[in-house]
Amino acid sequence: MRFCGGALMGQQFWNGFRNLGATQSPVGMLNGKLHLDATGIRVSLCEIVPLRHPKEDRLESPHFNNLLQFVAQEKRYNNELKIAKEEFEKFAGAIFETDRSYDARINSFHNWYILDRPLQGRRKTPLEYFLEYNANSLSKKELINYQELKDNIHSLFELVKIPRGKTLVRDLATGKKYEIADSAQTDYMDKGTLFNSRIFRHDGAYYFSNYFLLHPAAVWKQVKKQARRVRKAKEDSTPFLFLLVLFQSRFDQYKQMEPAKIYRFDT
Repeated sequence: MRFCGGALMGQQFWNGFRNLGATQSPVGMLNGKLHLDATGIRVSLCEIVPLRHPKEDRLESPHFNNLLQFVAQEKRYNNELKIAKEEFEKFAGAIFETDRSYDARINSFHNWYILDRPLQGRRKTPLEYFLEYNANSLSKKELINYQELKDNIHSLFELVKIPRGKTLVRDLATGKKYEIADSAQTDYMDKGTLFNSRIFRHDGAYYFSNYFLLHPAAVWKQVKKQARRVRKAKEDSTPFLFLLVLFQSRFDQYKQMEPAKIYRFDT
């Protein structure tokens, strides 16, 4: 199943940045299409529409979605996308449009690019550069909301339950539980589903990022076992998380293989 949900799920800004909106500022949104060719990014813009208030979409972080669109338009933020994607694919697996989880995988890359990877020559991530460059143009409230993106929780999550329209998940890297005040994009999941994603916190409420990388049920047991080992050893969970992304990529691409033969942690 290809899962596409929310404003940006299924609207990639790689390989043409198809149907992705672009913003000139974090205060307003410009709807349009971005096209990538050998010369770079060409932007075709349409009407200006107001950004959604955070309470209008309780499942995804609107502040990250707005930042994603801002980065898509501004060349000083996105001119390293091609080389960054090549870097990402070396440890997280190649991303193909034919992948069943293409939308989630490309959005996972976007998250890594904006939140984790320093821009060459600047030693700052696109998020950090954005905050520095726009510090004087953002309101105090906006600045706080975008600064909160730096404290994102990147992890492997387990769906615990969906109580009355809410989503309760457990972070398997720490054992902590988080409640997201919506279930529009998790209602279709079974209890116990494991997935890679990120969680943001704004104004005391938790939001998902714009992707879920789902792992096959056949390997949930061994994935949880490895997560416990990493947690008890107090290891940095990042290599484990991206190993799961790599396994998920192979699961998409080698459909004839049993999941247990792909998700192997003893090699």
